[in-house]
Amino acid sequence: MKSSKRAPCWAGRAVAFVFAACLLVSPAGAAQKPNCEDVTLPVSVLAGGPKSYSLYGELCHPEGGPSSVIQILVHGYTYDHRYWSNPAFGAAYDYVAAANEAGYTTFAIDRLGSAGLSSRPLSALVTMLADAVSLHDVVSAARSGAVPGGPYETVLSVGHSLGTAAAWLEASLYHDVDGLISSGLGHPIGNIHGLVLQTLPALLDWRLRPLVGLDAGYLTTTPGARANLFYRAATADPAVIAHDEATKGLGTAAEIATLLLYEAATLSIDVPVLLVLGEYDGFFCLQAGNGGLDNCASDATLDASERVFFPLSPDFEAWVQQEAGHNNNLHFNAEGWFAKANDWALARFPPQ
Repeated sequence: MKSSKRAPCWAGRAVAFVFAACLLVSPAGAAQKPNCEDVTLPVSVLAGGPKSYSLYGELCHPEGGPSSVIQILVHGYTYDHRYWSNPAFGAAYDYVAAANEAGYTTFAIDRLGSAGLSSRPLSALVTMLADAVSLHDVVSAARSGAVPGGPYETVLSVGHSLGTAAAWLEASLYHDVDGLISSGLGHPIGNIHGLVLQTLPALLDWRLRPLVGLDAGYLTTTPGARANLFYRAATADPAVIAHDEATKGLGTAAEIATLLLYEAATLSIDVPVLLVLGEYDGFFCLQAGNGGLDNCASDATLDASERVFFPLSPDFEAWVQQEAGHNNNLHFNAEGWFAKANDWALARFPPQ
């Protein structure tokens, strides 16, 4: 499938800074898969508002062509669509490849305000509600046929961390998805202070400063913070953690300020939900010792911790990724979580 060209990475800035910015959105040597293409959609940040911003996503199909079921992949805070298919490390960390092999079309998006290829509005506009509204525009595009290969009969939102929060909020407001595969998020967030204390304005980071549209409300993690925030060092590759640190992206202060909206949103979710946490997720699990309240010792204990927050879901399942930290996709046993997610989907939403 022919791929459209990515936006050029130039703006009359100093050569070193332009080169650094290009690396953030177009990794060297990362050739796009033959069954993938770049897609850009118009989206809004306000319900019913003008679709004046552009949202990028990488659309990938199974070898046999588009599926009847699309998984919309929503990355977390300070990441972009590459979280789902890390071009530097191959199949062991490639959720997209696993889902495509299972027969699903995937659409891995860059949320608005990320360091990827989507628009970066004024940071104050990029709230959790804006994330939900723009995600709703993506879901609507998938159902209407505006996403190539569609219209898609079945839409699943697959999130990680703040991306899961956006998916939960979107599903509670619009009731337009068929199911939710949710990783890296639970109730309540016990270590939000850790994230707040380990962020700084992205303008202070020499690699991120050249990105167009940044203001003081765009944030990134402090140097070296990602290892402790997002990983269990004993079960992650130091090279992966180093690469993550070297390619860290953006989030906004407004997203952090509105993040807790997701907690009540789950009370009105009325579709099947798979909820996945790493056993040592530093934000949510008791086992990490950072203030989280979810008991992640086993699937049963996590189910007991979380099921109460999804009273309307007709089919709720909790699953623990043993020995993993917060970044489910980037630990040694990531392929086990990929298999769990797609087996869960196949049992409920088999592709046609």
